Amino acid sequence: MPTETLSKNERVVPEPLPEIVPEPHEMVRAREDESLRKIALKHLEEVRRFKLWASAYVLALLVLTPVWIATEYASTDGWPERFSSQGNPGDWDPWIFWVALGGAVLVGIAALKAYFWRPPTEVEIDREVKRLREGR
Repeated sequence: MPTETLSKNERVVPEPLPEIVPEPHEMVRAREDESLRKIALKHLEEVRRFKLWASAYVLALLVLTPVWIATEYASTDGWPERFSSQGNPGDWDPWIFWVALGGAVLVGIAALKAYFWRPPTEVEIDREVKRLREGR
């Protein structure tokens, strides 16, 4: 609580408060909290990116699959007898499968980054430093 003193012109002037210096352990905790916050923010960004990729993948397949079915049905005059790029009667070109596979790989990579990536722990860092020192 600030104390007050009278100045020459009888005004009340508060005395300045002493500066509060945080304890060293409080500063370390603040740095750790900031680091955790940055890691959490990066994780949330990766999860959001994964959800965006997954949504785009599903939407693309929902649009492309009926287009593929309609064009293949019209070009072969009926339902498929087999999937082939040979161009024989009754063959349906399987290009949609390659699109679906490529998209699934991209979404899978985004999922791995979002849910399985984690920063190295202090124990892992110490172990690696020790290994590098012993290797010299």
